[in-house]
Amino acid sequence: MKKLRIAFVYDNISSYICGANLSTLRFAKLLKEQGHHIIFISSKFKGSKSVDYFDGIKTYRFFSIIVPKTGGHFFMSFPRVSKLIEIFKKEKIQIVHYMTPVISATQAVKAANYLGLKLVAHHHTQPENIFFHFPKIFINKFVFDWFYKDMIEKYKQAEVIICPSKFAERSLKRYDKSLNTRVISNGVDRTKFKKVKFLDFLKKHGLKKENKRLLFIGRLYPEKNVEVLIKAMPNILMENKATDLLIVGSGELKEKLEFTAKTLGINKQIHFLGRIPDEDLVKAYNSCDIFILPSIAELEGMVVLEAMACGKPIIISDSEETAAKDFVQKNGFIFKTTDKLDLAKKVNIILSNPKLEKNMAKMSLKEIKNYDIRDSILKLEKVYHSLIK
Repeated sequence: MKKLRIAFVYDNISSYICGANLSTLRFAKLLKEQGHHIIFISSKFKGSKSVDYFDGIKTYRFFSIIVPKTGGHFFMSFPRVSKLIEIFKKEKIQIVHYMTPVISATQAVKAANYLGLKLVAHHHTQPENIFFHFPKIFINKFVFDWFYKDMIEKYKQAEVIICPSKFAERSLKRYDKSLNTRVISNGVDRTKFKKVKFLDFLKKHGLKKENKRLLFIGRLYPEKNVEVLIKAMPNILMENKATDLLIVGSGELKEKLEFTAKTLGINKQIHFLGRIPDEDLVKAYNSCDIFILPSIAELEGMVVLEAMACGKPIIISDSEETAAKDFVQKNGFIFKTTDKLDLAKKVNIILSNPKLEKNMAKMSLKEIKNYDIRDSILKLEKVYHSLIK
């Protein structure tokens, strides 16, 4: 295939971990490995230069401001159209791929249209990711409908919109059936996320080898619904006393969740590990008996794919706004989103039945073969080449 020159427009090219960041970085890195020329258009923050390299990829950074309610991790940049035109010309860009419908994307669309470049949009955003951080008055159908319609207007500037799941595609098409969409999973690198030894991970974090372990990985934000998982623990411990809950990730709710655990008298069974290195991440998945994602909103759920690739049973919430429940195919359970007793019941069924746990683990390994990130890269390349032709 002909090698292409692609600009990814995404404001948060950084080491901060969230789904959109990881998806953008992984796709860009693998496309570069395939021989394509890749650059990033992103935000400038304290300590960064106007032009630098992130993961070996040239990154052009622009003046930005911190987005409120994100713990200082998310930025919004304000690139000038004239400067983007200059960069796209210099780098001989053919395709501009914007990841979120923000100001930098709007400016990049203008620059691309001026130069006659091809445009691809990526659907990474749900209103729950934003408005669950604001007063409850903003959490309603009117606001969410407005958000989707405004987002779609920005997406429609592109010739193709990439959706990470069928659910994500449906979320757009319920507002506009004419959208030209392609479903391409964020995928998982099965050469990295796989079965590995993990005893050193347990020792590092003072965890007992003989205990059962539940695992959550993600940002500690309202839409992740981690509180229901913590509140389910007393009922889990009634049947399975030697059970630990590992919570990997950081966020604004950490102190509140720690207080909840202490109030329930189970803080010794709940381990807040914060952010951990990549090599420990794979070991964390391998160390658990069940991976649990109680999120209210997910356009796919990359952590679920990673847990499945490590051969783990999964338990996912039944929220109407999560795509992750579609991964449950005889490899786990779905629980009622706000029901701590239902969650505890599903956990105890698996923990008390080793044969069931083993069969669910096998099903996860079978299902994950459909989500290899290299297959996703091939699909994305086909989209790009169809536009160039």
